[in-house]
Formats: sequence, structure tokens, C-alpha cells
Amino acid sequence: MSLELKKRIGFLINPQNKSGKNSIYISWVLKSALLQKPLWEIQLFDKIWPFELTEFDEIWVMGGDGTFNFFVNSFPTCELPIGLFKGGTGNDFYWKIFGNISKEQHLAIILESNIRFIDAGQVNQLLFLNGVGLGIEGVVLKSMRAIRFLGGALGYYLAAIPAILKFKSYQITFEIAGRAISKNVFLCMIFNSSRAGGGFHFFPMASIDDGKLNMMLCDPIAIIKRLYYMPKIQKGEHLNFSFLEFLLVENVKIKCNRLLSAQVDGEILESDTFEFKILPAKFKFILSK
Repeated sequence: MSLELKKRIGFLINPQNKSGKNSIYISWVLKSALLQKPLWEIQLFDKIWPFELTEFDEIWVMGGDGTFNFFVNSFPTCELPIGLFKGGTGNDFYWKIFGNISKEQHLAIILESNIRFIDAGQVNQLLFLNGVGLGIEGVVLKSMRAIRFLGGALGYYLAAIPAILKFKSYQITFEIAGRAISKNVFLCMIFNSSRAGGGFHFFPMASIDDGKLNMMLCDPIAIIKRLYYMPKIQKGEHLNFSFLEFLLVENVKIKCNRLLSAQVDGEILESDTFEFKILPAKFKFILSK
């Protein structure tokens, strides 16, 4: 084989996720990859991540949305190709770029190393790949024990229902296209991608390489209607609801009338002011052709 086929890969694992299932998957990935690419060098980081990535040609990251968020905020200037491996509870960003494919199909894509530039978003000083929910999403995240234990949409339901029943609307002020807007909302979300909460399709139309962020505003609605519409939003069947407004933005500064907890790719950000901007073609991800 030609020496030019050599490649140095840093394989970064969420150190908090040490389940037997993931350990078996990691071993399978390493064995299968080196069988097909015997000249590749894969260095595993499953306890402490490297301080810098300069010694590698490519980076693989295994985890969920929170792990991917931690990676981009730890290495915000990363210019290396990034391969994502599913290993979390929700895996919403992974789903956006790979869909529902087998581990064999996924590994074949990673080993082909085809590159695509993907947008990222920024809120205040944090980067995000998936999205940000202001208010109720932050409250739900603080009840993450059910989600962590059960995973996916079921865990999200169990954590979200109490918040849906109790959460009070808030006022936001922002400017778009030179027009100042002030309104009361039950929900404000700004996403780069489509899903959150282990399968809730908040923005089924979202593109991760269009240089835009997707913004959704939900008017205050009665408690019974909140529960009624929740399954429809999960399926992405809410785009024509009269109480929802969708906007495309490149940057927007949102001021709230009270301190809110925001969910940022599974992490908490507390503030009364949230300044968003799109970072077009920010990272290079390994995807199918």
C-alpha cells in the first residue's frame, strides 16, 4: 500500500458514558476500521481528551448531542474532518446527518472520508450544532434524570409534561429586518438543525448548510392545548399552526423580561439576553457523497 494512505486519527469518547453497549461498539469500530485501513493509526481518548488536535489528520467523536456540543466548544477553531459516532440518549444531530442507518453503513461512510462543510450557530459565547430553546426547554433539561435513564422521546415526555403544565409565558424583544418586535411567547427556539429531545421534529425543514438559523415563536396557549399539540410537534406536523411563527435569521439579539434557562444542545445557559448568529460552513464533517 502507498504511504499516502496513512492517517492519524484521534477518537474522542464521552468519558461519562461507559456503558457495556458502548464499550462493545467502540471495540467493534476499532477492529473493523483497522481491518479495512491497516495503515491508519487510531488513538483512543476515553478518559481525558487531548489539549490540542495538531498531531491528528482526522477526529472521530462518540457521544450524544451534549458530547458534540462539548467538542465544538472545546475546539472551536478545529479545521480537521470530523466523524461523528452515535453514543448518547437523543442523538438528534447524528440523525440529521446520517439518518437511520446500520453501524456497518455508518462506518463505511466514515472510512470513505468524504467532506462536507456544515454550519454552526452561536449564542452568547457558546457554539451549537443542533439548537437552542429558551425558557421551557431549559426547565425540561433541569429534569433530565428521566431522559438520561429512559432516553429518547419517552424520557423527554416525562420531563416535559410537568414543565408544560406549570411554565409561564414571557416577553421577548428583538429586531429583525430593521423592525423592532416585542411580544409574549410560550416558547422561543432557534435551531441550526431539525430535532431535539430524542426525536421531536421542531424544524423539519431546517438545513445545516444554508447559512441561516431557524427561529420559531409560539404564542401563549391554554394548558390543555399545550398537551394536545405536543405529539403533533414531535412528528413535525405543526408548520401551519396559527399560533406559531417561523423565521429565517442570520443574527438576532433577544432580550427577555426575566432571567431564563436556555437549553443549548443539552447544556444549560442562563441569561435574560441571548445573542445569536450563524457561522456558515464552520466545521468539516465526514458525510456520505
